[in-house]
Amino acid sequence: MQAQNSSNMKVSGAAVKYGLIAGIGTVAYFLLFYFINKKLLFNPFVYWASLGFYLALMWSAVQAEAAGERIGFQAALRTAFLVFVIANFSYYLFYYLLYGLIDPGLIDLQREVMKESLEYSGNMLDEEQRDAMLESIKGDKLIPTVGNVFFTFVRSLLGGFLFALGMAALASRRG
Repeated sequence: MQAQNSSNMKVSGAAVKYGLIAGIGTVAYFLLFYFINKKLLFNPFVYWASLGFYLALMWSAVQAEAAGERIGFQAALRTAFLVFVIANFSYYLFYYLLYGLIDPGLIDLQREVMKESLEYSGNMLDEEQRDAMLESIKGDKLIPTVGNVFFTFVRSLLGGFLFALGMAALASRRG
């Protein structure tokens, strides 16, 4: 029983350490773009590239947990997923604070960028889809509230869990 508790503490320690590094790194990454040009926050390449931080640090945490030995599937899954949860919580907290409290004008910039994107790629959508997209950015639908940011965070955990599953499968097969 004692060895299992010690192992669980080690998993939590690696996951927390790398989760915080990923979260702080992601926030710093987005702040860099915020200060360079706020419009870059809405660039899909900038947004999706941040996932690289998560993945690299999820894998690093699993490797640190393994400490050169074979790691079990559950331990790898728990470690990788916890890194994702901590990092993503950090990101969504930052998102809420930045968009909701610090610079609410970002919502108007986001609307503008979304409209430009719709105009640019509008020929790929039929009129009904285009109208639905325009409707989705009107009014207060983009304004971050604690509730909608929390539920977006919770929904994002599914993707993080799938990444963690893949990493756990890979890590547990490595010898």
